Amino acid sequence: MIETGHKTTIVPFEPGLLAPLRAFSEGYWLRPRTDAYYAWRYLEPQPFSRMFLALRGEECVGTLFALRKTWRLRGELVPCLEVFDWHSLAEVRGSGAGIRLMRAMMKQPERILSVGGTADVHSTLPLMGWQATGTAHAYELPLSASLLADRLHRARRVPRALAHAAFAPLAGPLFGPRRLPAPGRGAVSVSDALPAGVEALYEGDTGYGLVQQPDPAVLRWLTASRWSGRWRFHAFTLDDRLRGWAMTRLYAGKTGLQGSLVDVFAPRANAALYAWMVSEACLTLAAERPSRILARATCPALREALARNRFRKAGVDAPLHTWPKFGAETPANAHFTYLHSDAPIQPYDTESPGAAES
Repeated sequence: MIETGHKTTIVPFEPGLLAPLRAFSEGYWLRPRTDAYYAWRYLEPQPFSRMFLALRGEECVGTLFALRKTWRLRGELVPCLEVFDWHSLAEVRGSGAGIRLMRAMMKQPERILSVGGTADVHSTLPLMGWQATGTAHAYELPLSASLLADRLHRARRVPRALAHAAFAPLAGPLFGPRRLPAPGRGAVSVSDALPAGVEALYEGDTGYGLVQQPDPAVLRWLTASRWSGRWRFHAFTLDDRLRGWAMTRLYAGKTGLQGSLVDVFAPRANAALYAWMVSEACLTLAAERPSRILARATCPALREALARNRFRKAGVDAPLHTWPKFGAETPANAHFTYLHSDAPIQPYDTESPGAAES
């Protein structure tokens, strides 16, 4: 597919275009700059990705990337594209290059999902015929006395030393994770790979009208990123039967070491089940001493479970959009977490040795 006009050309990405794409990336984003990073980021996911570039001559002036994943829409398997990295140089934004990038993606046969993005994304997609389908709320569990003290200092102008002294003995008891009971005879195992049997959890009635089914190939690619931290997979059993799973991440963030609940899923889950799963995942993360743990959720039961585990709403919520529109009936109880678009791999570590060297 090729679309031309306004001195730019919209073309599908191919390996021969890596050099201009790399130049665009290094001029636009603060990301790793090694050959290994670019091979991982753009060449390795080609079997399950789509990408369009806006070219002005031989120069890349805009991009749009998507990962192809499998979703369950009212129980039926549906291939979908999750879009991100929709950007163009300021000098060409008035030319419509960005709109034409998205129009090229919209001609693909799969349903497209957009999770989060900038304010411009949120305003532009509905004008292009996309449907707003809800919001994934952002949550935070602060674990560091220093983090809490700095916030008190900024908000109330309390001297930093005094704020730290006040929070130091309270951070763990008042804000840290705690073990909540399993709703039955529960057990948890932690590993570096997707647990066996997880895909079967998505068969039949899950209680979700729209939910992403984990794709082993995509997860292998995600977790191969040496620039995005360390991942763990948790398998939860009740009475010796696999009941749910979770994916966590530890990475370098704005407040030092951070953790996130990348995904938490159980079919037909209630708040008690999710509360136990969240508590076990957070206790494992907390052992590494992150300053905070982040989470995102649309599911009411998962939101309540996060509240039971002392999470509070914080950060930037993620509006959800889809193309084409669902029509007369939007699927009920969509399940969105951090396992969407580029949320599992951002931010990248650009500070470690070799991150910026070719």
